[in-house]
Amino acid sequence: MEQSGKYIEKGVVTATRTVQREGAYSWLGRKFAGVTSYIKKHPQEFVLQVLTFALLSLWIYVGSKKVFTYVEFRASMIRQPFEDQYGTMLSYILPAVELATGILFIFEGTKRFGFWLALLLMLVFSGYVILALRDTWGSIPCDCILEFPISWKAHLWVNGLITIGCIVGLLLDRKIRISHQKKLMMRLGS
Repeated sequence: MEQSGKYIEKGVVTATRTVQREGAYSWLGRKFAGVTSYIKKHPQEFVLQVLTFALLSLWIYVGSKKVFTYVEFRASMIRQPFEDQYGTMLSYILPAVELATGILFIFEGTKRFGFWLALLLMLVFSGYVILALRDTWGSIPCDCILEFPISWKAHLWVNGLITIGCIVGLLLDRKIRISHQKKLMMRLGS
């Protein structure tokens, strides 16, 4: 009898786990279907959200990395081919600006400014990389300030991709804002 009780108990537990698993799969399936439906109905808004999250993550990462490794970052800025006073000044300004850029992407009202600031930063950083690659200072500055362990040419390509992402984000944000304004005007007009 005891064995049969254990068998029944085990069967109930197994059945409960099966039902829970099926419920979890069902819930996950519904969520996936909802996300897929949203993407199909609003592809531009989805792309804008992906770009926003990617740029938010990028700027928070690079800014916080400079803060957490400040001594090394400051030393690398001083080794750059400009006056030490500019390197010291930039070692304070760059992390703050990068973190502020990331924070701008958090809020809907400041996201557009985040895209503009990110675009400006990418243009400045790309200009610096181009000057380095053209041997403006007689040699390529050390790779010590690069955020990712890649060559200067690859860094220029990455900067270009990020720049394109910023431009696409600005264009999508503008298009979506105009579309929402038109819908609002049509609702108010009728």
